[in-house]
Amino acid sequence: MYNKRMLTNFWSDLTTEDVKKIDKKTVLIFPFSSIEQHGPHLPLNTDQKILAGILEKFNKKYSSKKYLIMPDIHFGSASEHLSFDGTLSVNSLEFISHSLSIIEPLCEKKFKNILLLNSHGGQISHIDVIAKELKSEFDIQIVKGTYFLFDQFKNIISANEKEYGYHGGEFETSLMLYFYPKLVRKNNIKKSRLSPDVSSNKILSYEKSIKKAWLTEELTKNGIIGDPSNANKTKGEKISDIVIDNIKKIIDEMFN
Repeated sequence: MYNKRMLTNFWSDLTTEDVKKIDKKTVLIFPFSSIEQHGPHLPLNTDQKILAGILEKFNKKYSSKKYLIMPDIHFGSASEHLSFDGTLSVNSLEFISHSLSIIEPLCEKKFKNILLLNSHGGQISHIDVIAKELKSEFDIQIVKGTYFLFDQFKNIISANEKEYGYHGGEFETSLMLYFYPKLVRKNNIKKSRLSPDVSSNKILSYEKSIKKAWLTEELTKNGIIGDPSNANKTKGEKISDIVIDNIKKIIDEMFN
């Protein structure tokens, strides 16, 4: 099969003749991200860039015939951020339908292993629905994962920041400082607040067990939920190492 003499691990770099020869066991990695505000210090494509950086690093370290990286689906469901300039969001139902329309023809072509790799917290539930619909329709193995949930990242990011720093805080800023430091507006990095959940004893929450639907503007004025002031590239490197090691384990288990 083509994979035995793989020249690239990126679907878009293949020719139509190459695609005909791909082993149907190959894990197709679909990156899901979003174009949305990330505060005054990070670019709108932060989710997309972080996932691209992770996959490029993964591919350099663990390149094999077991997987192909698909074109990213980066117009996501980000309606919670629409009050902030720059956010581009697709209606949730349209996002699910659009994603299915891309992946279903590949399942019809008998590809057996699909990995939905997500980087945007606001569409985790959407990815769950996409996976469920595909699994109910096709005889496939489908796995969905959001990279920042792969680990607790202890001794890198504080427990409170990891749990209550949802957006544009130390975690994402550290990754951007590691992968794309020139895109970070360092002069705009200032101490910001965690989610109100951090100090709340109420049963209703934003992101605990029982969740209210929320808009970003209800939690923050500057678009950041978390504190980016302690971010650095060393933390970003350590986080990315953990993530790519987990991706390798996922691919190995799916392929085998």
